[in-house]
Amino acid sequence: MVILDRGSGDTYEAVVSVTDAVVSSWQRVPNVQPAIMLEEIFSVSDVVKSSPLWQEAMRRRGITDVELVQIDPWSAGNFGLDVERGRRLLRTAAYVRESPTDNGYAHPVEGLVALVDLNAREVVEVIDGGVVPIPPTSGNYDAQSVGPLRPDLRSLEIAQPNGPSFAMHGHEVRWQKWRVRFSLHPTEGLVLHTVGYEDGGRIRSILYRAGLSEMVVPYGDPGIGQYWKNAFDAGEYGIGKLVVPLEQGCDCLGEIRYFDAVMADESGEPLTIRNAICVHEEDYGILWKHDDLFSESSEVRRSRRLVISCIATVGPYEYGFFWYLYQDGTIQLEVKLTGIMETAAILAG
Repeated sequence: MVILDRGSGDTYEAVVSVTDAVVSSWQRVPNVQPAIMLEEIFSVSDVVKSSPLWQEAMRRRGITDVELVQIDPWSAGNFGLDVERGRRLLRTAAYVRESPTDNGYAHPVEGLVALVDLNAREVVEVIDGGVVPIPPTSGNYDAQSVGPLRPDLRSLEIAQPNGPSFAMHGHEVRWQKWRVRFSLHPTEGLVLHTVGYEDGGRIRSILYRAGLSEMVVPYGDPGIGQYWKNAFDAGEYGIGKLVVPLEQGCDCLGEIRYFDAVMADESGEPLTIRNAICVHEEDYGILWKHDDLFSESSEVRRSRRLVISCIATVGPYEYGFFWYLYQDGTIQLEVKLTGIMETAAILAG
């Protein structure tokens, strides 16, 4: 466990023996900060909007009603500044929504950064790099805004009338000689455990544990509102905590099995993410084929793969994590980036 004492700002690490039901160790770790918590991300907006200095900076940009202003919290980084010492900090960027459903990322408030102390719940500094006009053009991407979707695609049905070829035993899936367990870790996201393959009547160990060690997204713009953006999406935010519920017929197709994930919230209480993990099969084209020119016979085997997946939303971005197991013994991890763009504004010319 990683524990934050908000009163003192101290961080502790503890090890709990589930077998013996005891705390095996407990120690204070100085000069560090735990990862950002979901509750902190959701609560920082009110702190920023109540700052007189931030409100004044928004008025210089002609914005007096901040109700629809979108506040995006970011890990603050560490630049050796006096203001950073002993504080649990976030930096925030701002975007203006024209309506509650508007895409705020189309209207960035460039060069305005609020530095927030999360434990004290106060803005400790407002950095204003000067007024840059807020882009007025809409960037909405919903079907109603972009117009009718392509009408020329007819229905494509994927049916498995006899059910899927895999069998579930709790969080272990067995499929085509494969055996694998899976879980959702709050930091690493989707993790595979004890991956084995049946060979000659015995289960060969292939992987003991496979997961995301880190994912870093650096931004190269040297502007005052951008240079500090360097997100460690696993270690700083927790990619597993940002996994979104999946919906059948939209995120996955076919005969699907969904699994909830349970983790701890800011107070240590259980937090359930429904339908966090999806398990299903996909056709994957031709695995093997041969035509015998002499006998005029033809043989073909289609390829099928087992898919274990989840999708995390980090601000404007969606990251899809897909583990594939194939009939030829191959293991593949694919990470898909989708969502919308993180934006910045520049002066004309």
